[in-house]
Amino acid sequence: MKKFKVIGIVVIGLLLASLIIYASTHHYDDSHLRLEGKRVKVPENSFVVDGCDNANAVYCEKIMEVNGEKQKLTFEFKDIKDNGYPKTFVAKINGHEFYKKSDLNIEERMNYDYQIFLNFKVMDDYIVFTLTDGDAGKTTTLYAIDTEGNIILQEKELDEDMFIKDFTEFITYKDNTIEILATKLDSDYSYNEENICYADSKEVVEAYYTYTLKDGKFTKKQTKNITVKEHINNIDITCDTED
Repeated sequence: MKKFKVIGIVVIGLLLASLIIYASTHHYDDSHLRLEGKRVKVPENSFVVDGCDNANAVYCEKIMEVNGEKQKLTFEFKDIKDNGYPKTFVAKINGHEFYKKSDLNIEERMNYDYQIFLNFKVMDDYIVFTLTDGDAGKTTTLYAIDTEGNIILQEKELDEDMFIKDFTEFITYKDNTIEILATKLDSDYSYNEENICYADSKEVVEAYYTYTLKDGKFTKKQTKNITVKEHINNIDITCDTED
């Protein structure tokens, strides 16, 4: 009997040890996660960070190297409401806050409040990336920050009514330059809430901009523009504007 008792104690001990190890290493990504004493409710992909090193449904940690030294970026939901949804989203680098949104209403606005961080790139002393604040269109901002969280570059509207074009390959890095595609269009087929076929064929509706980093500063220049006629030809739209 003593032999079986000892075996039972050993088995229970191993089970407990396994549970402790599992709990300390498992990345929760569902509604069982608790934060601030409340059970969290967040839709899948309510925030996205390209290349997370450590993450769960409400937190992401990303390590990047600048000038040979590792920098820690964190992205997290905070201020959990009684209904389980977060009210605030905060992003930091090495503990320094560089972005905060404190009026989230994901339970009603859903994807319009999603936070999407992509296109990370180290350029000299800075980390460059894009933030898309919801997927309503024309909601992407180009950022460059230093390792203390100071914002060096923050641009969303590149010229009057000319916004970074979402949902496409809109950014290219090369050496010390960033090329961005911007647009005035509502969609590829709509301008000012009307069919693009009815727009002035000579009007500029899209453009490429190049940001050049030199001596710690970014300068912007429009390098190419695209008219309505060129856009229609580029994506092969068939227009029949006859009544």
